[in-house]
Amino acid sequence: MIVRRLGPTLALLAVLSAAASPTPAAAQSDPSRTRLAAPVKVKQGMANVPALSPLWLLPEEAAKYNVQVEQVIFQRFADERTALAAGDLDIAAFGPQDIILGLGQGAKSMIGVAGVGSGNDCLLVRKGEDVKDWAGIAPKRIGIGAGSISWLKFAAAVQENGLDYGKLRIVNIMGGGGNYLKSLQGKEIDLAVVWHPFCAQGITEGWAQYPTITHNATKTVGGLIAVLALNRGFMDKQREAAQRLVSAYVDVVKIAQADPQRFAKIYAEKAGLPEAVTAEAIRYTRFDVALPLESIKGIAKFLFDNGVIARDVSGEVAQYHTYEFLARATGRSAADLGQSK
Repeated sequence: MIVRRLGPTLALLAVLSAAASPTPAAAQSDPSRTRLAAPVKVKQGMANVPALSPLWLLPEEAAKYNVQVEQVIFQRFADERTALAAGDLDIAAFGPQDIILGLGQGAKSMIGVAGVGSGNDCLLVRKGEDVKDWAGIAPKRIGIGAGSISWLKFAAAVQENGLDYGKLRIVNIMGGGGNYLKSLQGKEIDLAVVWHPFCAQGITEGWAQYPTITHNATKTVGGLIAVLALNRGFMDKQREAAQRLVSAYVDVVKIAQADPQRFAKIYAEKAGLPEAVTAEAIRYTRFDVALPLESIKGIAKFLFDNGVIARDVSGEVAQYHTYEFLARATGRSAADLGQSK
């Protein structure tokens, strides 16, 4: 299966958090936010995509709780999934389908603990060649990356809008998002089913536009971008450190919600892209820690029904997502955080 490559190529990067800062004010009233008595070292998988840009601040925030985070860069969600399942990572964020794909292959060591948000995935056409309704895609040559969350959203939208996916003019694009742009500009495809920052590049360069249709609001998948997950072994052995990590994550998402332009600048620096591109990419993204479990179950059923996984794990996925840490970190109920959504 082809899973999308994420962001520009970066060398392996390890960033250890700076010396721990004073105990957060919130710890005075919240036991889950007290500083650990002894430091705990954690390895975090990181992919350089706009939707995950708040996670660049996780080491800084986690250090306040005496959790020392080392970040390791991955180019593909699939590689992060493999590393987390093997215990080479303690925490990672990847597609909402990745725990499901792991379960389909027998990997039961990944536990989803929080959502990341919605948006980020996008459709792109050449400027002046709008697609105003789903029936309009039938004659188009459509570039997809099978297995990516953007593809999954698109395939679900196709079915929900009464089209036969098997009859569409599908072109499987290999490699990173830049290949979609080349194919679209070269008129090898007419519609790119891709993700930011690549759509943002086409938009800011002036030769591309978003079509009227969108695939970020299906009943099957919704707009979910990614989930934050822990390795089960780490979670079981270091529950208090795991709690501090999720609390720190909630903190950075609050910062991102309050100041998205800050994260456009952070992402521009990390990705080596112009701020105009990253601002457009971040504009298309909504940061949110909620974890919509029914959407994840829907993804599992969709993947099985369409032959992507050999076994239906939709009845099992709830066992591999927990609201324990997120509920403590936010003070919200599991139901409010998405357990029944």
